[in-house]
Amino acid sequence: MAQSVMYLLISTTLFSLINVGVKWIDHLPASEIVVFRGSLSLLICYLLIKKKGIPLLGKNRKILFLRGFFGTLALFSLFICLQKIPLAVATTLINLSPILTVVISQIFLKEKAHPIQWGFLLLSFLGVYLARGGVEPVPMEWIVLGFFAALFAGAAYTCVRQLRLSEDPLVVIMYFPLVTIPMISPVMVYEWVTPKNWDWAVLVGIGLLTQVAQYFMTLAYQREKAAKIMVFNYAGLLWAVLWGWLFFHESLEPVQILGITIVLSCLLGNYFVSRKA
Repeated sequence: MAQSVMYLLISTTLFSLINVGVKWIDHLPASEIVVFRGSLSLLICYLLIKKKGIPLLGKNRKILFLRGFFGTLALFSLFICLQKIPLAVATTLINLSPILTVVISQIFLKEKAHPIQWGFLLLSFLGVYLARGGVEPVPMEWIVLGFFAALFAGAAYTCVRQLRLSEDPLVVIMYFPLVTIPMISPVMVYEWVTPKNWDWAVLVGIGLLTQVAQYFMTLAYQREKAAKIMVFNYAGLLWAVLWGWLFFHESLEPVQILGITIVLSCLLGNYFVSRKA
């Protein structure tokens, strides 16, 4: 288990650095970053699938498409939030997805949720409200967008769970950029800003780090049950607070720290309840 935890912590750290990269080049439209990231991911996945000799388009194409569709909406919304609001607040919002996944699974997969999980969901809303801040509150439109990013991510995770028995993980990963590129490219063309100098290095770094992070995440979940190690994903919240302070001079108000703590407590509570179910 120790090795799986190490792999997952590496993955979480890399994903947090990807978020830093997105925020660092906030003069480029989020659509541009999403498409560039997707293009690199699609190329790498295609080469790996060809090498592995598995069917390129998978079997359950409807659910695969929905996984890509919801994943695209989640990623695009998250990248916009990362560029507009403090790193820790944006990361807190996207981390609501495990709790929202419980709700989505109950509605569409008919999986029973423990009553206390609904309590965690409601309490997490209070945490999000407090995380806005009091002196200079984060505009509500970005909070709402971040909530929808988590909701779409929850829907994407639900699709992935549906696909776990029928599809190779590489095919599931590939459908993400396969949907993202045609879906977001028109927006990118409309908003296009030509990257300059180090922008290109950051864009390539985001694309490559994404693949490495997904690789370590896959290693972690292949070697240990998700229920035992998923809690270590929330280390990303701690990284977000640190990177926000270190790279962007973001300082959180006491009320924001309280809000983030409430959300983290709800996430941990949901994790332990789900693990016992």
